[in-house]
Amino acid sequence: MKMGYKMEYTIKAFTMERLKIRKDDPVRSNILLMLADAVKRVAVIDERRTETEADFKKAALKMYQETQNTIAEYKKGGADTSELEAELKVLEEFLPKMMSAEEMEAAAKQAIEAMPEADRVLKNIMPKLKEIEGFDMKQAKAIVEKILG
Repeated sequence: MKMGYKMEYTIKAFTMERLKIRKDDPVRSNILLMLADAVKRVAVIDERRTETEADFKKAALKMYQETQNTIAEYKKGGADTSELEAELKVLEEFLPKMMSAEEMEAAAKQAIEAMPEADRVLKNIMPKLKEIEGFDMKQAKAIVEKILG
């Protein structure tokens, strides 16, 4: 990708970019294809709506985590992970910016305070936190329990 060029987050833009670079950068081309397919499956086919940048970031995060898990398994077996590691580097570009611990705590407090007192329980709070881009859901329960005391 050219410096200073911001790619549009649409299935069409990802597909066009993929076709342009498929011979010169097959790893990136493959990642763009997988992201476009994942977003199309969820947003367009399942939910019948137009894709958003958030859809691409969510798909990239899921693929990133799955690829990390695959690399860990391959390393246990002593297999070569260089191709998967190259995929991770490409995926990093599309990941949502993750929040710091302080930012997550502030966002969680804000979400909890916006809820009626009676609804302030873990099962009601978690879906609200899931909607916040960059919120690490692996840390969510501990943050909520700390806030609720």
